[in-house]
Amino acid sequence: MRFGWAGLLLAGTLLAHDLSVGQRTEGSAVVLSAVYGGSEPAAFCQVSVRAPSKPEAEFQAGRTDARGRFAFVPDRPGDWKVVVDDEMGHRLELQVLWNGSGGGAPDPASQPIWQKALTGASLLLGVTGLWLWWRVRGQL
Repeated sequence: MRFGWAGLLLAGTLLAHDLSVGQRTEGSAVVLSAVYGGSEPAAFCQVSVRAPSKPEAEFQAGRTDARGRFAFVPDRPGDWKVVVDDEMGHRLELQVLWNGSGGGAPDPASQPIWQKALTGASLLLGVTGLWLWWRVRGQL
């Protein structure tokens, strides 16, 4: 029975350090986030990116940062092969489908001036309304 509990504890420990990689786009860049067990950042893992047209040649290589993040900018649509390896036994290969359009949040600097002015006026009006409500709430 002792070995049964030890096996369960060992299995839980191994699952807690499972490597997973999430991906999102920010403008024209693909941002990868590597984590162990869903929460602990996989910091400074080796990353290799290969283009769809030349899978034998490395397009970009590097390491994740302290938060487990890595970014690259694809130069053509297709399935990009990415390998994340912590060089301690955890290795993950994934395909990143890039359709050629960025997506992500728009650059705030590219907003028209009227949109910036409207946002600022709305913010001032909202703060003023909250301040006035705060002042009269005790008088009601």
